[in-house]
Amino acid sequence: MKKFTLILITTIGVLVASAVVAMAETKSSGNQLMKGYVPWYQKAAVIGQAPALKTGTGSLLALQNTSSLYLEGDSTLHKYQMHANTLKGAVVVGGQGDLVKALKAGEVKAMTLIVPVNDLKSREKGLDENAYKALNAKDNPEIKFVLKSETLKPGKDAETFTMVAKGTLSISGTEQPITLTGEATFKGKSVQFKGVQKLKMSDFGVKPPSISLLVTSINCTDEIQIHYDVTFAAK
Repeated sequence: MKKFTLILITTIGVLVASAVVAMAETKSSGNQLMKGYVPWYQKAAVIGQAPALKTGTGSLLALQNTSSLYLEGDSTLHKYQMHANTLKGAVVVGGQGDLVKALKAGEVKAMTLIVPVNDLKSREKGLDENAYKALNAKDNPEIKFVLKSETLKPGKDAETFTMVAKGTLSISGTEQPITLTGEATFKGKSVQFKGVQKLKMSDFGVKPPSISLLVTSINCTDEIQIHYDVTFAAK
């Protein structure tokens, strides 16, 4: 009996040790697989035709194909994301080619960023269809931000600043003033602007979308967050 007990304890010990090793290997492998992973809703957008802006004596900066934007909201079922599959945008700056100096001097002549409504996609077809109806995509096919003024504040290093961008945001035919506060990083002739902005759909006359099912309905909350990470660079 003692011999059987000893064998049983030894066997259990081997199995536990093997399980621990297997878990460690799985965790290590998982970490390797996760490196460089980008969630579907954070992936770069396709860059569409830039809006027509008058350059005058300024320089045109084009929206780069590393740019991304998505909105995130909550519902009575779960949180959701809608990814902007397409973005359009351009910036016109004055000055002598030094972006930091130009923006510090407030020499942004024009800046527009456009999100085509029908190119906002989630992982749920029903949510997409109801969102397009709520946003009145047929009559107002674009969400548009137009910059009015900007200021730079010192950031964590010589290349990174806090940018406060004031402008107007048009959603579903309603235009509202908005102030974006994000991180601006300068590299050569390019500037990356990223941040998160909270909005309420009702401020733009939009009724939060809902999906009716047989026994219940799924309702989206009024507040959403816009996550933006856009880069503009001289051609």
